[in-house]
Amino acid sequence: MITDAKVLKRNVPIGGLLMVAAIWFAGMSLAATLVRPDRVVGFGPPASLIAAVAASDGYLLDAGNFHVAARTGPSTVRSLYASGAWLVWPVLGKGCGGGASVLARRQ
Repeated sequence: MITDAKVLKRNVPIGGLLMVAAIWFAGMSLAATLVRPDRVVGFGPPASLIAAVAASDGYLLDAGNFHVAARTGPSTVRSLYASGAWLVWPVLGKGCGGGASVLARRQ
């Protein structure tokens, strides 16, 4: 019995997909730093991120295991990065958790 071990060729451009994802992550983080959005979501240890939001005159909107959503104060984004946030992104939609408000409007 003869077996032929062929190397399977991938048709998915993994390198290109990773590059697009990296550019998107960097762009969102840069937008939160340069634009000073009204609301942000920060990813990292929530205990230190909540303290950073409170210290920078921001308002806590939501918190979970690895994220904190906040209305920004004068230096909230920089404070979040200084307190150990991995990423800080602007909230692009209206409101935090807009899914519930959309359902309420439909009823």
